[in-house]
Amino acid sequence: MKRYLKQLLFFAFTAIALWTSAFARPVEVKADEIRQCKSLGQVTGSSGYGKNPSWEPIAKTYAAIRAEKLGATHLVLVSKHQIGSFNGEVVLEAFNCNGKGE
Repeated sequence: MKRYLKQLLFFAFTAIALWTSAFARPVEVKADEIRQCKSLGQVTGSSGYGKNPSWEPIAKTYAAIRAEKLGATHLVLVSKHQIGSFNGEVVLEAFNCNGKGE
């Protein structure tokens, strides 16, 4: 029984790892690194209302998820706005640099 459980868990974790690696998140780059890419528009992300001094990565993650749904491969930070001490919002420009989504 234990042997089958171990095999089942191994295959389940392998399948999950392969499935999640197939969906690559867009990469944040500087504006001067964008060449021959199609702009997909701006996306926003917010850290929400929790007290977190590291709000910027949270906001960027939410914006990157939105950009990924648009087919973005690259992101450029347009602006960031801190709200109080522990929250904020970011605006990212989304680009597709591999010809997909055109």
